[in-house]
Amino acid sequence: MRPRPWLKVWVSLVVLGLLVGLMLGRLVNPPHEGPPQILSVEPSADGLVLTLDAQPAVRAGHLEGALAVQIDAIGQARQGQIRIGDAPVRWKLEPGERGVLLTLLSTRRLQGTWDSAEVGGRWRLSISARPE
Repeated sequence: MRPRPWLKVWVSLVVLGLLVGLMLGRLVNPPHEGPPQILSVEPSADGLVLTLDAQPAVRAGHLEGALAVQIDAIGQARQGQIRIGDAPVRWKLEPGERGVLLTLLSTRRLQGTWDSAEVGGRWRLSISARPE
């Protein structure tokens, strides 16, 4: 039995439609190139909220009594002061060779947690700190 010509035409149109759809998808929504960029830093009730253009990798630890958060992103150097509870906390954002280092320093040793979520096409990284 001979293959029907309409079947070949139908399969060719499906493959062509798939390829055109993939090309349009890449034009409309290109993949993110390079490391995420920090767009803003805002104080919150118990820490800081960073807004980024893509999801970063985050690591935290203690550095000489301060809470240190290593973020695999690029950003400008910034600093400020917030209050957590009754204690003043100084924060500093420093660019480095492997991303940026966010340091939270208080008179008492700090414990911290972080959470990230996508909000409106941007990534929101919330860093919460509390005294030990």
